[in-house]
Amino acid sequence: MTFATTFEGVRVVDLTRNFAGPYCTMTLGDLGADVIKIESLGVGDDTRAWVPPAWNGISTSYLSANRNKRAIAIDLDTDEGASIVRELVQRADVLVESFRPGSLDKRGLGAIALRTANPRLVHCSISAFGAVGPMRDSPGYDPVLQAYSGIMDMTGEPDRPPVRLGIGAIDLGTAAWATIAIMAALANREVTGQGALVETSLFEIATWWLSYHLTGYLATTHAPTRQGTTTSMIAPYELYPTADDVGVMVAAANDNLFHSFMTATGLTDLVTDPRFTSNTLRVKYRDELRGLIAPRMRERKAVEWETALRAYAVPCSRVRGVDELADDEQLEALGLLEPCPHPLIDDLRLVGVPVSVDGTRGRSRLAPPAPGEHTDAVLTELGRSAEQIAALRSRSVVA
Repeated sequence: MTFATTFEGVRVVDLTRNFAGPYCTMTLGDLGADVIKIESLGVGDDTRAWVPPAWNGISTSYLSANRNKRAIAIDLDTDEGASIVRELVQRADVLVESFRPGSLDKRGLGAIALRTANPRLVHCSISAFGAVGPMRDSPGYDPVLQAYSGIMDMTGEPDRPPVRLGIGAIDLGTAAWATIAIMAALANREVTGQGALVETSLFEIATWWLSYHLTGYLATTHAPTRQGTTTSMIAPYELYPTADDVGVMVAAANDNLFHSFMTATGLTDLVTDPRFTSNTLRVKYRDELRGLIAPRMRERKAVEWETALRAYAVPCSRVRGVDELADDEQLEALGLLEPCPHPLIDDLRLVGVPVSVDGTRGRSRLAPPAPGEHTDAVLTELGRSAEQIAALRSRSVVA
């Protein structure tokens, strides 16, 4: 067994949309699970309509989160449609859903009913604010939780308004933690024979991302503020403008790295300056330190400083664009951007699983499916005849 076949034989029913749930189920699919993506009739997963950008007319948001899945379109608001989902879940190992708390119960698809019918089921529920509490029924997306949790309040320049992170960090963090919990529950099932109810939310993950900041506030009652590219606890640890206005991010997080940074820049006298002999002092006199380093960094181009600093093993990088990442030699060496054969896109490449075990990653077996692409195949596996499937389609139960 390789890492890419870890969950071979495991069936996952995917009742999620947007990013958090789909990234979780895609990861399980990358590791070999048979993932059946259930979408509503018509539009389907919201990300199908999130354009631009698109690749040959297909949303890249959707493409990025839905390989290694089979798609079936079902009207969950019909008794027949809900019955098909129950039948799929009875044969499944894992269900991942991202409906508002209580919404599936109204359709007879709640955790209690499904786990009663299938005691070995690992039922994973992903919500915005969690299964209990005053915000339980509130909707939410990644940027909403960035604002609610305080992440947005501490992101941006000190003298400018708050900004959202340029990535869906809360969504992707939720996907990762949901996957970890599902793996743990499956491992526990091997011992107990029983499934489990896994619950997580965007709010819980946003709070987790803030762990050390929240602890710092509890200790001092001082809330973190917008720091731009700096951090309140380390100096020098920031972006320095360069002669070409590209800028270099430098992270001199300990005394040795500070010494190396000063040696590389020719500012060795600052090493013995009594204001800068420890990180605590450098943080205290951050503005003075920046005022001495910044003019020197302005003397050369970013790539020149990057070369000079790396020669002294100073952690640094010029500010690069995603276009540079796409052609990056390190990315190619790791094999992280992998081809995914697609009937409508000649050169579809997607970011693979960001870990390897014994030299193997998860792998692309199935291209992100078209809406309802595998409806007939999945229903056939459930024992429906071609005539029965046609009848379901004529009544708009499936598509």
